[in-house]
Amino acid sequence: MKYDIQTLKIFLAVAREGSIARAAAKEHTVASAVSKRISDLEKSLATTLLYRHRRGVKLTLAGSELHQYATRILAEMAGLDSAMGNYANGVRGQVRLVANTSAIVQFLPYDLSSFLKLHPTVKIDLEEHTSDAVHKMVAGGSADLGIMVPQRPLDGLHACLYRADELMVLMPPDHPLSKQGSLRFAETLGYDYVGLPRGSSLCNTMVTAAQELDLPLRLRIQATSFDGLRRMVALGLGIGILPHGSVEPFLQTEGLVAASLDEPWARRELMLVRKFQDAWPMLPRLLHEHLRRAGEP
Repeated sequence: MKYDIQTLKIFLAVAREGSIARAAAKEHTVASAVSKRISDLEKSLATTLLYRHRRGVKLTLAGSELHQYATRILAEMAGLDSAMGNYANGVRGQVRLVANTSAIVQFLPYDLSSFLKLHPTVKIDLEEHTSDAVHKMVAGGSADLGIMVPQRPLDGLHACLYRADELMVLMPPDHPLSKQGSLRFAETLGYDYVGLPRGSSLCNTMVTAAQELDLPLRLRIQATSFDGLRRMVALGLGIGILPHGSVEPFLQTEGLVAASLDEPWARRELMLVRKFQDAWPMLPRLLHEHLRRAGEP
């Protein structure tokens, strides 16, 4: 059975006005045309939709049910028109994205650049936070999307893999460990470290790993950024651990060497997270799908 959208609009106008004549005036047509549309609809449904009386019309039980469905259908049609209009005119709006340093330094510049080429009128509000802060902000609704290394169960969040990174040990060329291509974490703990701030996922991982080995982590200095950590390592203030993508491009220019870290926790999964919700706005959904596909092989 086929329903005509214009007929449903007229039916809703009649139900709203309680009168065929008033509905015709609102729809800028004549009463006879409205009456015929309603009659044809009733014939096609083989049921009466309106009680007609001198002062106007009232909905029958069937008419009331049709009214509920028609209202939802036309609301969905309006939403569809709006969504398609956004594509035609260029999607506009803002997405709040929070991410840890590793994602921002290694991957997001390329992925956000390709997204904005497709949607140049979208504004992305990107903030850098620790993974724990990213978790809290997305769960609390102050950010639409987040990228993080999970440190605890992601209750209330939907998560999918964004990227994986590999941790490397960073040191000056004259360091005693500099000739080794691969190192176990225990081999490095006899030396001073330059680390990231406590609370960052990488610092927390290193502290936990040292505790499990029952060895001290000699955290001499804590840098606030990957750049700062590399510079301090280059100056001989300690060795460091950073993701491969934030190390490899700078080895020659900054006079550093790196060895792979031979530990199960050296491969980290960066997760793209969002809050579970039934009605998900279009712009965060577009960015989510773009980032998710960017990480696929």
